[in-house]
Amino acid sequence: MSAPADQQQGFEPDPELDPAETHVGPFLRRVDKDGLAIGLLVGARHCNEHGALHGGVQMALADYTVGATARHGTADSTVTVSFDAQFVDTARAGDLVIGRAEVVRRTGSLVFVQGRLLCEGRPLCAFNGVVKRLRPAGDTAERR
Repeated sequence: MSAPADQQQGFEPDPELDPAETHVGPFLRRVDKDGLAIGLLVGARHCNEHGALHGGVQMALADYTVGATARHGTADSTVTVSFDAQFVDTARAGDLVIGRAEVVRRTGSLVFVQGRLLCEGRPLCAFNGVVKRLRPAGDTAERR
């Protein structure tokens, strides 16, 4: 899906997407004064039978925001080991949903992240996730 630049608010296609994230999204990326932001321009295909952004799409966007935040500024690769979300509002086709998160704690093997999905400043979803840091191929150092 392609949107006019003014609708995307400086977001660019995210080059780190895997095939599932591309299929569900595609998710967008922007780095600004507040850090990393992940975006989704909601289309009709992202909505449920009520015309609202589907909860599963919100969860996929929030999960991607957790992983992208955990990896941001590192050479890490990650996989989600735990994820929790609370839906508090919804968005509609044409809306830009923005995911923002922060690292709460980073250990040698895990990263704990919390964040929110927002639409025009309104919170849509609050979430927490834990991702496992994966070693690059050939790295045999033990992480703690």
